[in-house]
Amino acid sequence: MRFWAALLAAMLMLTVGSLWVYHSYESEVGSVGPVLLSPVEHQENVTSLSTVTAHTPTSSLVEASCNGNGIVEVYDVITGKLVDRHAVYGHAKYQLVLPREGDYLILNNGTDKVTCSFRFIKNYPTKEVQNALYISGSVFALLLAFVVWRWAK
Repeated sequence: MRFWAALLAAMLMLTVGSLWVYHSYESEVGSVGPVLLSPVEHQENVTSLSTVTAHTPTSSLVEASCNGNGIVEVYDVITGKLVDRHAVYGHAKYQLVLPREGDYLILNNGTDKVTCSFRFIKNYPTKEVQNALYISGSVFALLLAFVVWRWAK
């Protein structure tokens, strides 16, 4: 029985500790900009880019505020995948989610200049970490139910 009690105590501390760690930095905000994003220019075999790189230590909710005319695109630097794309005509204010930790490339794929600022509103654990927390919490609950059931007999 001591083994089960120690296992349950360890799993409870792991789950609560993990949630506390993420809660401690969930509201830490940062910002990028304002930055001027010139449009992508193509001249024969040369492409000119005006880009900005943003880094996030975890999955983040970001609020973007842009002025100008263009198409603001956000790419994951590691995978090269398009994360978000918004057309800006005049003024646009929108939110986007950066799905994982790492660097993101921001560029203007339109025909005119755009000025943008990005404010990190909230940080979240990545999907993989959330899944691990849910699984460990579920296993903890099942083991606790098993131990209570065994003690009741």
